[in-house]
Amino acid sequence: MKVGDYVARVTNEWEKHNRWMEFPNEKPEPLGMIVGRSWNGSANFWDVLMSCGGVESFSERYLRAVSYTHLRAH
Repeated sequence: MKVGDYVARVTNEWEKHNRWMEFPNEKPEPLGMIVGRSWNGSANFWDVLMSCGGVESFSERYLRAVSYTHLRAH
C-alpha cells in the first residue's frame, strides 16, 4: 500500500491476523484514500482520508488496498 491508494477495512477477524486468508462472502468495508503514514510504537499505521472529510489512522493489518492509484500510467 502507498499514499494515494483507495482502501477498505478488513471485516473478518481471521483475515486481520492472517493476511493470506480471504473470505469472499465477507467483503471489506470501503473507507477512503491513504494520505499519509504514521507510527504508534512499533506498529505501522496509515492515515486515511474518510468520505466525511476527516482523517483517521488504521493499523496496516486492518486495511486492504482496493484501488492502486500509484500504478496508473501518467
